[in-house]
Amino acid sequence: MSTVTRQFVTTGMHCPSCSKLIEMDVAELTGVQAVSVDHRTALAEVTYDDAVVGPDEIIGAIVSAGYGAELIAE
Repeated sequence: MSTVTRQFVTTGMHCPSCSKLIEMDVAELTGVQAVSVDHRTALAEVTYDDAVVGPDEIIGAIVSAGYGAELIAE
């Protein structure tokens, strides 16, 4: 297992409920171990097994929840 933690900048969040919706959708992805989203900073931090899931799937889950997302370059 290769666990990594990456940050994503999000768009479209307005309140704590927005953060919670993203957290729930991303947490459902196989391989995601932890997710924390802050609507005030527009940042999502996700810890995941990169052998199972990748940034594209995480961004897809955020977009499916109705928000924008982009991986922050390391």
